[in-house]
Amino acid sequence: MGVGSYLGYIGGALAVVSGAVSVITQKPLITHLTGISLIEGSILLVTGVIAIIGGLIALYFSYRGNGLYVIVGGILGLIAPCALSALAIIGGYLMLREGARGG
Repeated sequence: MGVGSYLGYIGGALAVVSGAVSVITQKPLITHLTGISLIEGSILLVTGVIAIIGGLIALYFSYRGNGLYVIVGGILGLIAPCALSALAIIGGYLMLREGARGG
């Protein structure tokens, strides 16, 4: 298990947490952490659910070792809005690079 898998796990977990916060409070996680209000309201219910699904995809395919789907999960996690789910995108890319090298 390489660095890409670990980054996929971290990015996926952060996307799930951020999506859950968005669904429960209808405020993005960044608002709770910094006080900066980006968006609020019922749209976060939908984006939070999409981010939770994306985070779960990133977590599962990090375990399975499929970097392409980890990237897709990371992109869906960005919808929360959760910038730290970009770690899953980076991890998926590294997983693809490791697979191309044969390692």
